[in-house]
Amino acid sequence: MNFRRIALIFLASALVSISAVVSIGAQTSAPGAPSAPAAPPVSIGALIDHAVALFPRVDAEVLEVQGRNVTLSVGRASGIQPGVILEVFREGREIRHPRTGQVLGNAEQSLGRAVITQISDRFSVALYDGEPVQPGDRVRTGGKAKLTLLTLTSPGAKGSFAEPMTNEVYESLNRTGHFQIVFGEQIAAWLNQEKIAPDDFVQGKGVAEATERFKADNLLVLHYKMVERKPFVDARVFVMGRPTPSLTTSFFVPASMKAAPTGRFSGSDRVAQNQERKPRSLLQRLLGWGNDTSAYSSAETSLSLKEMARLAYTVVSMDVAVAPADRIPRVVITDGEKVFVYKIVNQAFEGDWTYSARAFGRIFSVQFADLTGSGRLEVVANRYDPRGGMNSFILGVPSGKPVALVEDIDSILMAVDEQGSGVKRTLWAQRFKVETFFTKGQADEMVIKNGSLVKVKTAIVPDSFRATGATFTNVNGKTSRALAFIDEQNRLRVSVGTEEIYRSGSVVGGGGERIEVIRDVQRGGRSYFYQLEPTPLAVDLDGDGVEEIIVPQNQIDTGGLIGIIFRGPAGLRFQQVNTGFDGMIRAMGTIPGEDGGQPSLIAAVVRYKNFLKISGETQLIMTLPQE
Repeated sequence: MNFRRIALIFLASALVSISAVVSIGAQTSAPGAPSAPAAPPVSIGALIDHAVALFPRVDAEVLEVQGRNVTLSVGRASGIQPGVILEVFREGREIRHPRTGQVLGNAEQSLGRAVITQISDRFSVALYDGEPVQPGDRVRTGGKAKLTLLTLTSPGAKGSFAEPMTNEVYESLNRTGHFQIVFGEQIAAWLNQEKIAPDDFVQGKGVAEATERFKADNLLVLHYKMVERKPFVDARVFVMGRPTPSLTTSFFVPASMKAAPTGRFSGSDRVAQNQERKPRSLLQRLLGWGNDTSAYSSAETSLSLKEMARLAYTVVSMDVAVAPADRIPRVVITDGEKVFVYKIVNQAFEGDWTYSARAFGRIFSVQFADLTGSGRLEVVANRYDPRGGMNSFILGVPSGKPVALVEDIDSILMAVDEQGSGVKRTLWAQRFKVETFFTKGQADEMVIKNGSLVKVKTAIVPDSFRATGATFTNVNGKTSRALAFIDEQNRLRVSVGTEEIYRSGSVVGGGGERIEVIRDVQRGGRSYFYQLEPTPLAVDLDGDGVEEIIVPQNQIDTGGLIGIIFRGPAGLRFQQVNTGFDGMIRAMGTIPGEDGGQPSLIAAVVRYKNFLKISGETQLIMTLPQE
């Protein structure tokens, strides 16, 4: 054996044995362990253990207060690390059971939060933000630690091992019950935009900016690359935007991490050994199967299309639904003046009913909903007049002819499928404001009662939510319902309650109606314009029970583009697809396939006659299932 071969063997051994490095001299050893360096984490299990050790459960006391600096009765032995966030609260009177007298706990007053900055053997110092604090107040770990999981791949590294490895890390972190995990795909998109290489990011470049921009207080980075022609992962944990990682470990990807089976997106990780060859799912056809799923794709050559109708006007809004009572798919369309409802029979339109009312204003959105529980579809319509404000209404067909069940509503209405039944049965109302049109972050759940709307409760929505371009989806998992909506910056956000779990890096939406709001000023009225957004479509494209999200990208001049958000083993992913449609995609809908087959998509493609976008035509196009 020559010296060169010996040197290579020692180099490989050194790469496997890179030890965990904790910033500012702190160790990642278990609580109570000596301060000697911990055993190097050379497996996924060790990586998880060290990540958990960075965020120990803490219950301590405030010892002294000096300005914004507070001294706490918790030290290095507890495993606490700089950057850890603690909740500060004040204990009050005891709460006793009225009959047994048993002490149930203490009343608490939440004061603020403290971020650990310095650690000694038996105490620590934290930077405090909140209401006045005093010695004797308590601190503790506030629930699960929020951890953003970011996957980066260096040029030349094969990506087939990255997804199963990331999925294993994600599942292992979940099993600890210690973390609330979100995926950092938007950070990856931002790094690409800012031209920050993965090697530079793991060295600390851009970490502070990414932490502040995407609210990623705790960031676990898995950087994949090739070393000696073997897949290698460099894992770093960054806390509170510090450019120096709190945990660093590197190791070869275990041989047990097999490449992800071809064709799997949001389905189960378990794939049969001898799979029956089946027609490609609609998701596969849309994504142009065989392409890199993070790249641009074209569906022009993989989709069978049919023109259902050609209309001599521009469609303003459209919705598609299946009536629970007769199971017939229907389409509702508005041109801004009238409401048209059609049945879909044998992939063709049949007129059902038309509604026209003399009223001020222009209709800018229509939605199907079953709000009365009759199994017949009502139509929720928003109408606005620049002088008179909102004048929304709800149509029903109780006796074969359309009538207004509720009218003269001064709020923006939105029907949602909050429970995942396949039919919108919940009605939200967002207050109209002359100053901003929308009342961001506000919505009330309403019901129809005696010809008017009655509030049931306040809906829980994110602060940035507007009543336009929104839908409910289970894209985050079969048992989880999330709200997907387009924000003011034309990014698609996915939120569970008020907690954001995804934000697209690409612009989406656009192409909707522009609302003119006239405000009174000293010298008369002044016009302000607000852009409405198309409603994202939540549909299960591959039959696994988990929905994908399809959203038009009309902000991009080429036209005919959509974005698809789907759940892969490493979290939510975004891919841009060229549909080949010649025009702007104003709205989309879906009807389920027969006998559990592939769904069909319906798109309203608008082509304007001139640059003023005043008149034009609409082509209604339907995708056909693959034989």
